[in-house]
Amino acid sequence: MKIVNQKTIIFFILSFLPITYIVGIAVTEFFFLILLIYFFFQKNIKSFFFDKKFLFLFLFSIYIFINAIIQINHSDLLYSSIFYFRYSLFSLLIYFFYEKFDSIPKKDLFINIGFLFYFLIFIDSFFQFFTGYNTLGYKVDAFRVSSFFEKELILGGFLIKLLPLLIWGLIYNDFNFKNNFLFLTLFFFLYFSVIYISGGRSAIGLMIIFISFILLFVKNLRKIFISSFVLLLIFICLISFFSIGKTNVSSRVFEKTFNDITNNIITEKNDKSEETSENKSKIKNFKIFSRDHHGHYVLALDLFKKNKFFGVGPKGFRYHCRKIEYDSKIGICTTHPHNIFIQFLSELGIVGVVFYVYGLAFILLSIFKVYKKKDINEKFQNSLYVASLAVFINLFPFLPSGDFFNNWISIICFYSIGVFIYSYNKAYNK
Repeated sequence: MKIVNQKTIIFFILSFLPITYIVGIAVTEFFFLILLIYFFFQKNIKSFFFDKKFLFLFLFSIYIFINAIIQINHSDLLYSSIFYFRYSLFSLLIYFFYEKFDSIPKKDLFINIGFLFYFLIFIDSFFQFFTGYNTLGYKVDAFRVSSFFEKELILGGFLIKLLPLLIWGLIYNDFNFKNNFLFLTLFFFLYFSVIYISGGRSAIGLMIIFISFILLFVKNLRKIFISSFVLLLIFICLISFFSIGKTNVSSRVFEKTFNDITNNIITEKNDKSEETSENKSKIKNFKIFSRDHHGHYVLALDLFKKNKFFGVGPKGFRYHCRKIEYDSKIGICTTHPHNIFIQFLSELGIVGVVFYVYGLAFILLSIFKVYKKKDINEKFQNSLYVASLAVFINLFPFLPSGDFFNNWISIICFYSIGVFIYSYNKAYNK
């Protein structure tokens, strides 16, 4: 009985670790450490280290370690980088625990607690959207709802990164999608709506990609997602045309995006052999996403040119900006480049990009391989689809993103990688 209780507690921490972001990253790191310590006291874990996918992660961690030691001369930035291998261990323990806890009891209890948590976020977010304050008194931003995150405008990013893990958890726990059609339609409508009113344009873009992927590959959720998305469109039309809510989210999502796109359009040259002064001006004024994002990318690419093979080191963009006191003559300084591919390019160089491209290619290839595999269990097939998307969303190269080396992002990213490896091995009976 003691072992069952111990397993239940660990599984509870494991399942709801990402949710602790709401309380604060310090709490997340605390439970993260508990899981790591518990993992190293388990028996028969040595064999798990020899999975080629984990060897790839550890090799990546070693590269970050060596790169940081050589190039970064700042204590706090160096410390976080040389211990980055802990995230690779985290992926390993995720795989180990889910493999071990296949028969965990009280799955219905875990599912109900999970739904309750999300409904609390939905209620709080809509309360802030309609009244201007959330249930804790946090004031809404002019364009974006933040809910329990207060001044940190990360609600949309938080929800979109948890969405594939949530669905994966339902599949893992054999949740009956057909018998809960109306409930799930309402749930995902609210989920999508909160991502929308969060005003995070990258999160909304990733949400559209996620919905499209589910419609293509996961039959069990197809009708549910279509119904939820139709309700979302009705909701968007209502709050836009009748100016409902305390934030002007539609202005940010549609008008600002339209203006950014149209201001970035370059007209075709009348004479292709010769650039006119007007065309030169338009090329010069071209901005990727926005002025600030463009400035970050320009600076990051300039740093890449200084060390093309190895970059300027993990968190080297921030290290450079600190040295020049954030006063850059080339581009715009900030804490990170705001695009994961450009961050790999500038901070880890061509070697880092090889890791990045290989990892993404492996994930995408696994989707097509399992799609063609005829003799696979539908549960394992759907699990791999959703787990692949969970990693892909964290590593998506074509939209603005957070700092890859940030602990908030690293935990959720390597959690997704651990889930992916577990699903991959199940699908291929490894």
